[in-house]
Amino acid sequence: EIGHVVKPGLLATKLHRPSTPPRRVHRTNLIQRLNDGLDAGRQITLVSAPAGFGKTTCIGEWLGTLEGWPVAWLSLEPADDDPGRFFAYLIAALQRVDVNVGREIEGVLHSGQLPPSEVISLSLINDMLALESRFLLVLDDLQVIQDLFILQVLEALVANLPRPLHLVLLTREDPPLPLARLRASYQLTEIRARDLRFTSDEASR
Repeated sequence: EIGHVVKPGLLATKLHRPSTPPRRVHRTNLIQRLNDGLDAGRQITLVSAPAGFGKTTCIGEWLGTLEGWPVAWLSLEPADDDPGRFFAYLIAALQRVDVNVGREIEGVLHSGQLPPSEVISLSLINDMLALESRFLLVLDDLQVIQDLFILQVLEALVANLPRPLHLVLLTREDPPLPLARLRASYQLTEIRARDLRFTSDEASR
């Protein structure tokens, strides 16, 4: 499939969403809440809870129910808290949706240079605006990202969300992004630890 060839030096498994366990409790209520956010036109889903609460499993199950939504997935690890490495992987993930996204920035990164944060955010936003269909970008384990340069680009992306993008953030702690503003503008769907805890019926199953 076009755009699904992983560039040399990048680990392909980081760009695949983990498989959902076959023996699992189906989270019908959570799936409905996530779908309601999409139907309402919200552009960000935040799933924030400590380790072991099933964030990745929940989102993986949800994505398996969606039809017609291309998905760019990036599983993050501490080594990705480096701008050059982070944006190489981010662009590779986005190019699984459309091979043209991030090509300009990719070329600069290959030259060994790191453009200013505003150049990266502007280029990525404009590339995503050019897409005809909506898609999801999932950043899993976002709490490992602490680099201020990377966070500046993500904040600019959140502040100027291109319409085709629905951003899904999975994290053990809230990211330093303008969440209050997103809530006030009804752009944010939130799933937290209290939501991920099993109900009595789910625990029985």
